[in-house]
Amino acid sequence: MAAKSQGFSILATLFTVVAFCCMWSGSIRCNFLKFDGTDSNGDPFNMELGLWYYAFYTWVVQPSGSGFGASFYQYGSCVSYESYTQVDPTWKTAQAFAIITFIFGLFTLVSACVSSCVTNCYSGDDGFMTTYGWQAPLCLFTAICQGLVLLFLASSACNSKVLIGLGGRQTWNATFNESCSLSTGANLTISALVFWFCAAVSSFVAHRFEQKEDADDEAEVADVAAKKAEEGEADAPEQPVAEPEPAAVEAE
Repeated sequence: MAAKSQGFSILATLFTVVAFCCMWSGSIRCNFLKFDGTDSNGDPFNMELGLWYYAFYTWVVQPSGSGFGASFYQYGSCVSYESYTQVDPTWKTAQAFAIITFIFGLFTLVSACVSSCVTNCYSGDDGFMTTYGWQAPLCLFTAICQGLVLLFLASSACNSKVLIGLGGRQTWNATFNESCSLSTGANLTISALVFWFCAAVSSFVAHRFEQKEDADDEAEVADVAAKKAEEGEADAPEQPVAEPEPAAVEAE
């Protein structure tokens, strides 16, 4: 496999690694979407939610010499949703596609890394990388599943009513916008979608170049063999032609 297919194969592997990292970071954390709002002091405050967890905040009051000082919300950790949180079918669908994306994304990542270490059997001792023909469709399917994770933005999680009871008593006095907006997790999911698609295109191009280069190599080997055969026939000494023996004369 020559330089073109090798370059696109390396590019496909890099796109796959970046896509998997973006997918993992975007779906596992609790910052997929956010609600802009204000706390009880009128200061800006955002409440962030994820597919599986939400961001838990605590109300911190700094003591001072004469009593209480400044107070503010401080991020605590990602915690599971409460049992009374209404998870609608769209939300569950987004979670299902997040699981599917992880499974196929992990398989795509492993196959891309393995193909980067496999020697193409048609390239002799060159040791270039190969790209499997099914990698491009697999990356494309993973990209579609990744995009369907964004259904989370159309679920009940994007309605401020879902925030009732979340975050502890400290956040109950905060006011939020009615609808959500994109946060870090959603932006990473969109980035992963783009990188999965780029990996699919790169894998497809690399495999096509590889097939063409392998066909050219086989044709070149066949031409060399044919020329050697012709040269061997031309250089071979001519064999003398045996004269037929005279027919025996029958005795009278």
